[in-house]
Amino acid sequence: MTMSSRAPRWSVASAKAELSRVVEDAQRRPQVIERRGKPVAVVVGLAQYEDVEAAARWRRFLEVSEEIRDAGGGELRVPPRVRRPSPFGRRS
Repeated sequence: MTMSSRAPRWSVASAKAELSRVVEDAQRRPQVIERRGKPVAVVVGLAQYEDVEAAARWRRFLEVSEEIRDAGGGELRVPPRVRRPSPFGRRS
């Protein structure tokens, strides 16, 4: 997630006073909270946060996969396939 310099900015005091609005606006775009004119926090909507978290998990998965490949790979044990009855029953 990149922060635009045009993201809405709130002082801590105004964010406290208008928390409902900050949360509502965060569903559309990140809201920057400042203390003494310096950014100290960002409020983002849950959907955007989850997108960032999912991307981070995939990034970590790919990094670990690369480490395993660089170390010579790994062994994946797949159990033999077992025949089982069809859930659709016998066809005539």
